[in-house]
Amino acid sequence: MIERVGFIGLGDIGEPMARNLCGAFEVVAHDLRADAVQKLIDAGAKSGESPREVGERTQAVCVCVLDDASTRAVVAGPDGILAGTGPGAIIAIHSTIHPETARELAALAKERGAQVVDAQMTGGRGLAEQRRLRFMVGGDSDALATIRPVLERSAAEITHCGDVGAGAVAKLCNNLVQFQAWQGYVDAMRIGTASGLSEETLLQVLSWIMNDNARTFLAARKALEQNPDNAPLRERFTSVMKLAEKDLHLALDVAYRAGVSVPGTALCSQQTARLFGVPDMQRR
Repeated sequence: MIERVGFIGLGDIGEPMARNLCGAFEVVAHDLRADAVQKLIDAGAKSGESPREVGERTQAVCVCVLDDASTRAVVAGPDGILAGTGPGAIIAIHSTIHPETARELAALAKERGAQVVDAQMTGGRGLAEQRRLRFMVGGDSDALATIRPVLERSAAEITHCGDVGAGAVAKLCNNLVQFQAWQGYVDAMRIGTASGLSEETLLQVLSWIMNDNARTFLAARKALEQNPDNAPLRERFTSVMKLAEKDLHLALDVAYRAGVSVPGTALCSQQTARLFGVPDMQRR
């Protein structure tokens, strides 16, 4: 039974997820930002100076960092989790990564007698705080059974998708649907208002099929359109736009490897900056 849990990556979703573990487990937290770690210390966690130290002091480690490169460094770098952990340990990767990265890290962990599960989740900070995230997990069923009490501290639902990498595939599929749906809502608002419908009427009609994420996105996008000098909102949207581009690029690569054509995803990937209403100086 797991008693000591590490958590690396205390960002927008990682911080409330780690906080949910405090009280139920002995938590060792690590982040590059000292203020983020201090918030967890105030909630009852202890600080780990490096991913390696977190691995040394815990039985399971949750990883919630930016991308594939960051995940590789945290898990398998010279000062990474695998440098400190031992047989029987479980590493739960929450970062949205390529399924091949999950499989690569699982193979490295196996050499140490440890296991990796790609425990991807959907839902934002609010759902994390409410313990209503939905997890898509790839990995060994016994490993999932062991790590399940940790995931349940933030979960409304946990779905075992298959072997290592399956959770990452499911998450990319979930994200590409979300971003294409958002593009559909933006297009619908443009067509409807240009044809004489009020925004209020159109939103009322679209609300019948719209989820909370889309409502939040459209409200924030409108706020940015009305106040383009709102630097914090623009920076937030730019950050999310870059994550969307990253996720759609990963989805396109998975589709290519699987030998399937996904033209909608390809088009959405090309239009991401326009979808979010922010400039992308690296691409256009």
